[in-house]
Amino acid sequence: MKIAHTMLRVSDPEAVIEFYEKAFNFELKRVSEHETFDLYFLGHPGQTAELELTYNHGEDEKYEKGEGFGHIAIHTPKGMDLQEAYENAVEAGGEDYRPPEECPGDYAFVKDPEGYEVEILKRSA
Repeated sequence: MKIAHTMLRVSDPEAVIEFYEKAFNFELKRVSEHETFDLYFLGHPGQTAELELTYNHGEDEKYEKGEGFGHIAIHTPKGMDLQEAYENAVEAGGEDYRPPEECPGDYAFVKDPEGYEVEILKRSA
């Protein structure tokens, strides 16, 4: 068995899709439209695990974040250092949240346009 996807409820799917595309090179793999909700699946080529964004029609306010959910973790691309990856994510619309110099290891955190935390992990050699 392996993970299929992680789902996040979003109020502005276009902004969130644009962020993940620009910040982390995700691709929109498919869209599934329904009467009361739409599903957007993002991921990297060659990987099967995806990020599912669920937009419930008419829900245009950001969702409250529960105490049980922590964050999404993404490795830096090959050849990109942690600081560059962090700056790229902020420039792509992420919130400047916990830069590398504020974290005690090889990681940093941004928040996506909906306020979900994304941990950026330095790729090990």
